[in-house]
Amino acid sequence: MGRYDHAVLRVLGRDPRFRGAQEVHAVIATPRSQERPPSLSTIYRTLRRLAAEGVLDTVHSADGERLYRLCGSTSQHHHLLCRICGEVEEVPEMRELPPLVERIGGTSGFGSLDYSFELSGVCPECAP
Repeated sequence: MGRYDHAVLRVLGRDPRFRGAQEVHAVIATPRSQERPPSLSTIYRTLRRLAAEGVLDTVHSADGERLYRLCGSTSQHHHLLCRICGEVEEVPEMRELPPLVERIGGTSGFGSLDYSFELSGVCPECAP
């Protein structure tokens, strides 16, 4: 574990919504002790590493910012994100995606493909 993993996980464990790196940094950097807070770039690196290790889920906001939250599932899953309020719903793995990825790999010659699939829309609570 990295030096700031526990602090990042504590911030993300407060509620199930996705948060940006700057928001996580702002909470962690709030002076609480004599210890020097981590830089924003350290928080970005920590978040990226934890996401790569499967500890965090990621999605992109409507403006392209990568958002993070604690991963609620150990299996492959996808997210449906409300563009207005940020509500997120997990969508179980769709059986159609892995064969599609396999076909694309076969056609393109790329191997060891990895993929992410995100859906965004407007949730029933925010719909006009």
